[in-house]
Amino acid sequence: MSKITIMLQLNGNWDNYDRFRDFEVDAIVVDENASYSILISTIAEQLSIDTSEKIVEIKYMVNDNCPPMEIRNDMGVRVYMENKKENKNLGLYSLCISVRDFNMKLAITNDNTSAGSSGSLKLLDMPSYPAIEEYQSEIITESTQTAIEEGQVYQDKQTVAAAMKYFSVMHKFHFRVKRSSHRSYWLVCVGENCKWHFKTTLINDSAMFKISSFNRQHTCSLMDETFIQHKRTAVAVGSMVIPKYCDPKTVYIPKDIQTDMLSEHGVNLSYMQAWRTKEKALQFLRGNPTDSYNKLPKYFYILKETYPGSVVKLKKTADECFLYAFVALCTSISGWQHCRPVVVIDGTFLKSAYKGIMLTASTMDEAGTILPLAYAVVDSENDASWKWFFEQFKQAYGERPSMCVVSDRNESILKATSIVYPVRSYTLDKFNESMSKIEEVDPRVKSYLYDIGYHIWSRVHATVNRTWTMASNIAESLNVVTKDARELPIFDLLEYMRTLLERWTNEKLLKAKGEGFKHIHTVLDDVKRYIHSPIGELHNIYGVGRYPKGLLKGLTNLQG
Repeated sequence: MSKITIMLQLNGNWDNYDRFRDFEVDAIVVDENASYSILISTIAEQLSIDTSEKIVEIKYMVNDNCPPMEIRNDMGVRVYMENKKENKNLGLYSLCISVRDFNMKLAITNDNTSAGSSGSLKLLDMPSYPAIEEYQSEIITESTQTAIEEGQVYQDKQTVAAAMKYFSVMHKFHFRVKRSSHRSYWLVCVGENCKWHFKTTLINDSAMFKISSFNRQHTCSLMDETFIQHKRTAVAVGSMVIPKYCDPKTVYIPKDIQTDMLSEHGVNLSYMQAWRTKEKALQFLRGNPTDSYNKLPKYFYILKETYPGSVVKLKKTADECFLYAFVALCTSISGWQHCRPVVVIDGTFLKSAYKGIMLTASTMDEAGTILPLAYAVVDSENDASWKWFFEQFKQAYGERPSMCVVSDRNESILKATSIVYPVRSYTLDKFNESMSKIEEVDPRVKSYLYDIGYHIWSRVHATVNRTWTMASNIAESLNVVTKDARELPIFDLLEYMRTLLERWTNEKLLKAKGEGFKHIHTVLDDVKRYIHSPIGELHNIYGVGRYPKGLLKGLTNLQG
């Protein structure tokens, strides 16, 4: 019977994006036909877990597009082993181990004595946590805590860490992390042989941390100059100015940081330190740009589930690196059928860490407002990227008779549209050339066609499809709206576009409902007026083409 080596990830925690973080590593060797109980006992023995008091939860990641899969029984083990046998690399399909106490309050047992018998509730013992109840009313949730005292309870470890960064800025000193785990957080002063220290520990199995030891007295010779010159000043101050950058449209420059820190906290920063502070704040708020790309597979999966009928595509290179992203939400797709068949497309530069180009396609709805149809992020405006964009656009919106594409005449756009939407361009020069050839054959034919009327059969002379869209102003207006958002990492940029489109759609719906009720009341008032008017006032005779002033306008409004 063959053996399989499995890597274990333990003492970690799951983040909001279903990724196991801050874990330690171990490994086991088990038979490929092992049962669930054998797998549990092997893990418990290797990690010294008492299964009589603890519950062992086993999960593993299949791919980035789905949440972690949990192993609960023998079938779960068999599925995992089949995948592991095909991918025996130690780092693939690692088991994420979580350990917790028995905390079930109720268990449901079935009598099974008859088909109609109901379940009965059986009470189980549950360990109580008096510490949690004791401090429930004193739990600190704000990171801007000015008074740090021994015995305080914070809602989680992140709040403790942020509060201490704020505290260090207020008191102009620096600390370093001596120990950090999911159960403890221990800080000491950066000064040599300084006795200042700060310790917090986890309260039982909750997420809350309690300050167990805090010596606030410094025995080092740290001065304000030491704090100002320290390279980690930007990290500490950056966490304090994060709220200033929550709105991408907010303008908060390094000079503003210098002024506010000096007036509010007495900290004198150089311009370079203020600039680093801004960069750190943006990093805290938006995360690592690389991690932003890692969020896309799950984000696109959620978009498909939340907006059924949408077309979202993510294209990668051969080595699994990001290449293109395309989004066309179902709300825009459904609204396209009620718009003029005119698509205005454009590309604009991104200003985030990895640069790139955002391509947009938009139109004008019946209310005369902008309707974004699709948006994409590509590497640059080239033949390949525009061709891919139009292929996805055609999949989402198909083709419409007399559809017109308005652009800035980028050569790549012309090439892409000729491939994806193969149509012929009818020009006056080409028409005159063709008519000259006809005249050479038989002049009577040319005269006959002229008498019929060129506008009847010649596309270049056709009077239809006059859309009044002569420039790409729609795209330029959209670029202005997204100007500040184009500095965001790709995940935040795509989410900004989604919320922008959703907000515009909701505003249009609310406005349409309000206008609808307004017109209904107007029509009802007119009906009531006519009902109660004398018969003679209801019959008026007008000469042909001599309508009273304003009557045509009223008829037009009613018909619209």
